[in-house]
Amino acid sequence: MKKIFYLLFFIPIFNFSQNFEVVYNFSITDNKDAYGVFGFSKLKLITNSVESNCYGKNIDTLLVIPNTDITHEQTATNYSLSNYKNITESTYYTRTLFKENYLKDAEYAINWKINDNKKVILDYECQEATGSYRGRDYKVYFTSQIPIQNGPDRFDNLPGLVLEVVSLDGYVRYSAISVAKSSEKIYNPYLEKKFITWEEFKIMYEKYFYKMINYKPDEYTTYVVPNRGVELYLLKEK
Repeated sequence: MKKIFYLLFFIPIFNFSQNFEVVYNFSITDNKDAYGVFGFSKLKLITNSVESNCYGKNIDTLLVIPNTDITHEQTATNYSLSNYKNITESTYYTRTLFKENYLKDAEYAINWKINDNKKVILDYECQEATGSYRGRDYKVYFTSQIPIQNGPDRFDNLPGLVLEVVSLDGYVRYSAISVAKSSEKIYNPYLEKKFITWEEFKIMYEKYFYKMINYKPDEYTTYVVPNRGVELYLLKEK
């Protein structure tokens, strides 16, 4: 009787349903006028191919804002939850400054153009893509070696994990500083909240913005609030 032996080779498979932790340095240094934002933080993205949580914390900073005599000072904080994203549904959840209204944003899709420019980030080969997102033009670098269509904030829907984001005006930057597997649980803490859309948020923010900058309790006091962050918040300039 002929005996047949089957040799089984176990090839390790990188399971992208598992969770990954990506830590980014984030900076926004928009000092074009008084209504920009200046700040530095670390972001911790816990993600798989279906959903993600992102946590943020400030880092100790003391500097003079370039081209001004204004000192920017911030104190380090601990990580706190910033957002939840359902990647398969392209829906982003986060809190807003309007306490009873949480943002459920399903309108943020970016029309990416992938080009041939490449660079290595954290030993991952990355490819460049460009796109416009709510008032700014961006270039990003993603790696198909980790085929998770996610990244920091709403920079996603590319054939790989986004490791770097840079606005072409030079004001906004996300740079990955580490990538590792994670056992941290991903959850949506916003399920029972009252939601507003991005367009509704902009309408509310515009009313808040003009109310604050026009409020003058005395001749010596002026309130300044931003009209933009990573996105531009106002529907139009007045």
